Amino acid sequence: MSPRFSLPLKAIAVLTLVLLIDQGVGFVSRHIIQGLDDKLSQIGSIQQALLHKRSDVLILGASCAKYHYNSQILADSLHMTVENTGVGGMKAEYSDLVLQSFLERCTPRCVVIDVYGQLDSGEGRLPRVRPFYGVNLPVTNYYDSETDWQQRLKLQSALYRYNGTLDLLLRHALNAPNRSHGFDEMTGELSMKDTAVVHHFQPDPAKERHLRHVVQLCREHAIRLVFVLSPRREHNVDQEAWVSAFCREHNLQLINELHVPDYYTEERLFHDESHLNGRGAALFSRRVAERLKR
Repeated sequence: MSPRFSLPLKAIAVLTLVLLIDQGVGFVSRHIIQGLDDKLSQIGSIQQALLHKRSDVLILGASCAKYHYNSQILADSLHMTVENTGVGGMKAEYSDLVLQSFLERCTPRCVVIDVYGQLDSGEGRLPRVRPFYGVNLPVTNYYDSETDWQQRLKLQSALYRYNGTLDLLLRHALNAPNRSHGFDEMTGELSMKDTAVVHHFQPDPAKERHLRHVVQLCREHAIRLVFVLSPRREHNVDQEAWVSAFCREHNLQLINELHVPDYYTEERLFHDESHLNGRGAALFSRRVAERLKR
């Protein structure tokens, strides 16, 4: 064979091999991720929320949702099933995707969204949902409609979609089974500290658009939607004012726990400045349940 034909043939062979590897990685990874059991790992929580979970009450949000809402306390008090789908670092896009995914399987009676962190700029940990492109319709629609052509082109590759998931899968394998319906209890106690007051809050327009879509979906499906501001040692007064105005605009119930003295006079209810520990979460969950029952 003449040398001038060898290089193109080699290139074709290499390209074919890469495509076969890519398809093989996609086939294996997709089946592994779709078949994950229910554990309190990040990839497991995302998979369960996007593909499997059903409940009467759906908790949406980031780390404050995951660590503050004791699903069992809420379920026992409300006499309804409760699923906590909070994932640390996720923002309003993820809450929107989870609600859309739930609505493909069931219609919750009540959706509770913990607002903290939902409107901050940046993508946060949203890239963790990339493995579900082509598997979950809301995720697929999100990337097809809200990302540029380079991102959509890269998503056609399984090597790109599943890049970085090996670490998540290894952590998932080591985690305990999820027996608390998404709630994860934080341990440790923050030493008594004064509450800090901060200002300067401006919602990211893309995040606000997804938050409004959550409101729209709940209206369309006659779902009770409740916004919550969790207690914090660092209190953003501008964010509180914005959320209050947003709830008035849309005639939504707001449970504001920022100024409840019980959390701050007892020094052992916080894990850190932003999160309650298990004892604090139990008090918070009982208070939220009482407000929901009213």
